[in-house]
Amino acid sequence: MILLLTGTPGTGKTTISRLLAEKLDYHLVDINQLVDEKHLYTGLDPEKDYKIVDMNALEEELFKIVDAHDPESDSDEKHGIIIEGHLSHYFPKADLVMVFRTEPHILKGRLQKRGWKETKIRENLEAEALDICTWEAHQVHGNQVNEIETTKITPEETISIISEIINGNKSFPVGNIDFSGYLSG
Repeated sequence: MILLLTGTPGTGKTTISRLLAEKLDYHLVDINQLVDEKHLYTGLDPEKDYKIVDMNALEEELFKIVDAHDPESDSDEKHGIIIEGHLSHYFPKADLVMVFRTEPHILKGRLQKRGWKETKIRENLEAEALDICTWEAHQVHGNQVNEIETTKITPEETISIISEIINGNKSFPVGNIDFSGYLSG
């Protein structure tokens, strides 16, 4: 199984993906780490303090990882792959996609604690309010996408929800979370 965990920075992807990979015995691919290790970026945006990721090179590396992963070939192999990062939903190969969502007022505090520039924080809050990751994920993966609001639940509760989705017992289709009011407030 290939599971993509995506969402605006600060929604819990890294924390949850590490715990989930351990629980499910899945191989974890951290996109930010992969981009750094393989130098899959073309430069830095000085205003927003972002790496400009080479999306073609990233996709190529992800396909190499996925193609090399064959759980049938070796009993010691992990059972699946989790690809985690706010760009993971662009990867076209997935069984399920989880988009983590957090109320922008809470998200703002999390991003401020990271010491981010105000322009970077504002851009991410607007992206969250406008469902950007959800919309993009749905464009690539359609009904394979689930939205999980992580504002008031623990990582363990989130993992429980994801397990229910994987097992086919629950579904959280896109369109049920609306933070658009943040933009007017």
